[in-house]
Amino acid sequence: MAGPPMGLGVLVSVDIKEDRIEDFLKAMRVDALGSRDKSLDPGCLRFDVLRSREVPNRFFFYEAYTGADTHAQHRETAHFKVWGDFKATGAVEKQEVVKLDTASIPGGWAFQADSAPTSRARSAVFVTVDIKADRIDDFLKVMEVDVTKSRDKALDPGCLRFDLLRYQEQPNRFMFYEAYLDDDAAAQHKTTDHYKAWADFKASGGVESQTVLKAEAASIPGGWGFQAAAAQVGSIEMPLLGFGTYKVGALPASASGATDAPPPPSGPEVCNQVIKDALQTGYRMFDCAQFYMNEAWVGDAWRAAGVPRESLFFTSKVWNDTIYKGPDAVKAQVDKALAELQCGYIDLMLVHWPVPGKHVAAYNALRECKAAGKVKEIGISNYTIEDYEELKAAGAFGNAGADRPTMNQIEVNPLLFRKKTIGFFKQEGVHVQSYRGLMNGPKAWEHPAVKEVSTETGRTPSQVLGRFLVQQGISHVPKASTASRMAQNAEVFGFELSAAQMEKLSGLTTPEALENFKALYAKCIWRDTPQEGDPLLGERTLAEPAVNLHSQRPLLALAALLVFRKQWHDCLWVRQEILVHK
Repeated sequence: MAGPPMGLGVLVSVDIKEDRIEDFLKAMRVDALGSRDKSLDPGCLRFDVLRSREVPNRFFFYEAYTGADTHAQHRETAHFKVWGDFKATGAVEKQEVVKLDTASIPGGWAFQADSAPTSRARSAVFVTVDIKADRIDDFLKVMEVDVTKSRDKALDPGCLRFDLLRYQEQPNRFMFYEAYLDDDAAAQHKTTDHYKAWADFKASGGVESQTVLKAEAASIPGGWGFQAAAAQVGSIEMPLLGFGTYKVGALPASASGATDAPPPPSGPEVCNQVIKDALQTGYRMFDCAQFYMNEAWVGDAWRAAGVPRESLFFTSKVWNDTIYKGPDAVKAQVDKALAELQCGYIDLMLVHWPVPGKHVAAYNALRECKAAGKVKEIGISNYTIEDYEELKAAGAFGNAGADRPTMNQIEVNPLLFRKKTIGFFKQEGVHVQSYRGLMNGPKAWEHPAVKEVSTETGRTPSQVLGRFLVQQGISHVPKASTASRMAQNAEVFGFELSAAQMEKLSGLTTPEALENFKALYAKCIWRDTPQEGDPLLGERTLAEPAVNLHSQRPLLALAALLVFRKQWHDCLWVRQEILVHK
């Protein structure tokens, strides 16, 4: 995908005194993460920190800005000052700076706008070439093919980054910045047809000189050196992969699936270890909620781990009992979440369920919290199309849609894949995030289709399920109790599912699954409120995978509803959602 032309890029090479490398990495983590925060450094398009594979104390910063003015603004930030103060201590033995741009390369294809899909770039190269002056046009034609096709995951799945840049002071000198999952992916790139176009150009004598610098980001602890994939959520970016905290150290009494069986290990120590392991694995987005009863423990855990707040993304959700009590209770819960998570601000705050007659007022209360700076963005969870339309009709989106929900967190996986709902929210510009993306764990992974795709790709079922989501731009928040499983769940960016595999997985939803979903929805919109079990009246569209009852005679639709009512005797009426599955 073409992006905005880079008005100014810099490649900074520094040699660090060996006994100061740890101090250097601490300083650069602050600078890199601050640079990527759009609220702190809006003109920064890219900030990667890489390490030389040939000189261990040599590091590279690859920075890209919209122009010289935003680069100058970067140098005035608090996070840049951390780097400036480190330099002043005398720890830098040598520094070289090269200024580059893509604005002078016609067509807008040279710079990739979207973030790379993983922080584990084990192989990167900076290739500098001097092109004969009369061959520059030919060179650019060839490189447009190589650059754009290298970014095509179907053609080059292991390529994480491929930018072409031009030296500002030497117009015939260009640099390719390439990053790959590993050396195997880099070698695979050299077997592609698009690489051959570059090799043929070189063989024609169009290149006067070439130098190669080899680098990587994998040896930089914490996964912050290389910018990871993100979804745009309103005005901010959110990692596509996060970590779920539901049932981590605590089990809510009304949780789905709660039984009289002995509970799993719980308490603050359990939560602390899980969050610590997740951070060390590289997770930076955490899905939290009032209902999960563990936000204070999560707050203690991330603070104890010493990870900078600016590198983290926190989502929280207001629970039904609070929503039912009214706007003042909602605003009080936001304050409580801020105090317990100890995070200064909440990146994204959601209405957990659309409690009938109450959720609009709750959402408006979140709008006030956003205006007060307590939360950066607001959204919804478990909303049907009709619930969303109710918000819109009530004027809750604000002027020109400024307060439109930025995200809807719903259950999405191959066994509950509601195409029409997902498509609707995407069309509305509302990001879709999945919970229960791994279905119900190992037992569900035995589904023949999941096992088949797992065998075909050589990936675990959890990786296949995660890839199924992120490949569609749906963010994914798996949870696990062990570091090994956390790492396994995170490996969803280094491969691609074929169109046939995606189609196979998206066609597994059964009528029974939809019936179960509707029953859970009808139960949960009232859960933990004084009206738990009350009927919900109102017209809703009902459409099953095999038979679209909405298009049948009213008598047939009524009969179907009565059957469903009998099956779920605790619900007098069921709110219907658009469930078209075709």
